[in-house]
Amino acid sequence: MHFISVGAALLYSVASVGAVDLDPNSEDSIKAATKQYAQGLMSFYKGDASGLPKEEVGVFPKPPYYWWQAGAAWGGLIEYTQLTGDRSYVSKLHQALVANYGPENNLLLPWKKDQEGNDDQAFWCLSLMSALEYQFADPAEAAPASYLEVVENCFNNIVPRWDTSSCGGGFKWQIYPENDYGWNYKNAISNGAVFALSARLARYTGKQTYMDWATKIWDWTKGIGIIGDNYAVIDGLDDRSECKEGDKIEWTYNNGMFLHGAAVMYNVTNGAADWKERTSGLLEHAGAFFSPFENATDVMYEAACEIGRSGGKCNVDQLSFKAYLARFLSKAAIMAPFAEDKVTKWLSKSAVAAGKACTGEGGMCGHKWYIGGWDGTTGVGQQQAALEVTQALLTLKKHVVPSKGGEERPSQPPQSDSPSPSKAPEETPAQTEAPPRGPTDNLEDGDTPEAPETPNGSESTTASDSVPTDGPDGHEEQQDSPASPTSCAPSTVTVWVTASTGLPPSSVPTSGLNTSVPVAPPMTGPPLDEFPPEEFEGAAASVQMTMVSWVVAVGGAVIFAVL
Repeated sequence: MHFISVGAALLYSVASVGAVDLDPNSEDSIKAATKQYAQGLMSFYKGDASGLPKEEVGVFPKPPYYWWQAGAAWGGLIEYTQLTGDRSYVSKLHQALVANYGPENNLLLPWKKDQEGNDDQAFWCLSLMSALEYQFADPAEAAPASYLEVVENCFNNIVPRWDTSSCGGGFKWQIYPENDYGWNYKNAISNGAVFALSARLARYTGKQTYMDWATKIWDWTKGIGIIGDNYAVIDGLDDRSECKEGDKIEWTYNNGMFLHGAAVMYNVTNGAADWKERTSGLLEHAGAFFSPFENATDVMYEAACEIGRSGGKCNVDQLSFKAYLARFLSKAAIMAPFAEDKVTKWLSKSAVAAGKACTGEGGMCGHKWYIGGWDGTTGVGQQQAALEVTQALLTLKKHVVPSKGGEERPSQPPQSDSPSPSKAPEETPAQTEAPPRGPTDNLEDGDTPEAPETPNGSESTTASDSVPTDGPDGHEEQQDSPASPTSCAPSTVTVWVTASTGLPPSSVPTSGLNTSVPVAPPMTGPPLDEFPPEEFEGAAASVQMTMVSWVVAVGGAVIFAVL
């Protein structure tokens, strides 16, 4: 048994891995950082091993990761491939996508009934939408359907679940009544994801039906109060109360999803005033997810679960939410150029801060970007968030405009190892097409606006829902009740110490957001740690030590014994 001081242990554990010193103005620096983050993300992926049952192909291990998160991650990696030219993951992505098309090529998987709600299905669908818009190579071997066929099949499978039996409409979270933990919940992310999908399909295909659905979903969501007058997006409402009660918590990805969809509609309608107002309102309110402390200006954070003692309560799903706000902010800025200056400022500062958090073992990233170092956590969500906030800068710098159907692009995205039946453009999608930017389109520059106040939080009723639907064979499908989620926390003892970095205080900052954590999280994931370690008073940073036997305090110094 050896005794080591905390200071020595800190040097031993983290000094060997330097932080990512990102230059947000350098494409080379951004590409180098994203390559590291992508490698870290894929180190968690085991879904391409030989001999796996079909249920495990193309997804991250469960527990702790749910089906939806793989779909979300693949969308980010599709865009990573096209933005950076790194083709390392093309074959893995092809395999993962095709393996999850489902028997009817609509992303409805009978073997994922316990995990698949409307939002989950829509997240996978949005990733295939990115494959279309960013001209990702078709699978080298014949696939059962094209990307566009799968996306449209998915859309056509979801929209019949629009539920007018309560609240005057809206999508429930869950598809199947057996998933009763979310059957009576009409939530932001299910409606927002289908809204964004409708808008993107309208732009890609030019079909009016998609425009109509986007407008219908927006009108209902705004009218029922999921989107407030101040453009705060709450998590969802309980349809048993006719949507008068629900969960008022705000999460980054809900804001980002609606912001992205509104910006696409602004583009599709050639700068219509109503969609400009909606995009602007959501953009302004997004400022509430930045600048948690005075010395962390413009740094993104998940206000509902990341700050202070609640920081250990972010569940596995919630650890990835910042990834989607980052992605959708950059996409919104391309579709609505008046947002570009504000978005670039936020994402640049956040990407630099994220790089400083990537000093874990092997350069793994933590979750709390505002502390100036690694917070002792690692996982798929942490890697997604660091990757997305950084590669979003490439989207902005290259001004990558998603393509429309039938367009030929002067670029060459990386192809798969075998010839692809896709048209191969010569580079990334074209750098044209967003509405012209004029002096009256620019929002005022300056500090991030103070977010309007939102309603006080309430306990989550469960978390999102979605209305029952016929299965692929035309009959209502039944589903086994899901097992209780289980946590996959590492079996380590964690020592929380104060780092001598002049970091912000541990008190919760004043914010326009409700920062309490709902009793039931807004997704299916379990808490990352049911019994998170308490932080010492005044601690602003944390470092995780493994293989620790016991801890004692001697003369104000913390000493621990390592086996």
